[in-house]
Amino acid sequence: MKHLFFLLMLPFSFFAQSKDSLVKHTDEEALQLIESYRQRVMNGESMETMAILYSEDPGSAAKGGIYKNLGKGKFVPEFEKVAFGLNNPGEISEVFKTEFGYHFIQLVARKGETVDVRHILIKTK
Repeated sequence: MKHLFFLLMLPFSFFAQSKDSLVKHTDEEALQLIESYRQRVMNGESMETMAILYSEDPGSAAKGGIYKNLGKGKFVPEFEKVAFGLNNPGEISEVFKTEFGYHFIQLVARKGETVDVRHILIKTK
């Protein structure tokens, strides 16, 4: 019982960091994973929940993959091109690759020159 109590006392960030530190996907594995997660979202599963469970982005995973008020010039060009290419809230991008790994994005809101998006990242070696 002591072990269970100890485990429950660890902060959530411990688990997020641990998940991130163990990630070592080949390019092929990462692509298969991200495509399967995208398909699940396309079939109706919650993007927010999927990001919490599976995204390997240390900056957004614990928050359901959300980036709010994303303006141009703050993220890598490939990410911004896809994020700003989405037009309708709820729209989901195709899978794309950046220097960080494979992603897909869901547009949450468009506010003038900024967007709110959720995304899932699967890192590669």
